[in-house]
Amino acid sequence: MKLLDFNEDDVLNQLRANMGAEQLGTFELFNPLKHLSWQDRQSLAQDWLSVKGNALHPAADQVLYFKNSPVVAKSNDKLHFAYCDEIKKSIANGQLNEIDVTTKVELLSEKPPCEFCLHAMKYQGYDAYRHRHQQYNEGILKSFHLSRYFTDLHPEFKVE
Repeated sequence: MKLLDFNEDDVLNQLRANMGAEQLGTFELFNPLKHLSWQDRQSLAQDWLSVKGNALHPAADQVLYFKNSPVVAKSNDKLHFAYCDEIKKSIANGQLNEIDVTTKVELLSEKPPCEFCLHAMKYQGYDAYRHRHQQYNEGILKSFHLSRYFTDLHPEFKVE
């Protein structure tokens, strides 16, 4: 049996030219260094999962990610949902060897949200560094609900 060489198919070559794809692409089904396994997803959805601090990274909009999933991290007395200055500093200084992360919305009321995460996300003009806006910032902190914000931002996370 002779297999079809798609590089020689005129229709597919024309389609590739119309798309502007000059080279053939590759497809990676699963890379455990980049993608959450089923076990990881289950653990994150049920409770806190301890991960290495340097495994966290930002998305384009500064949302905190572990592998290919947005997460919320619990550090000391705050919940982090963005790749904020506090997280960056802790990782850079080697102070964040491990951190607990989750996607379980019900756990997001355990601690208050990090004000530097609000700043990183530019949430309603929140500015953690301008002290003359302190009254405005305090109002935002009081009205901010991380669980609502997280589910609005990522509807795939459902409340049980």
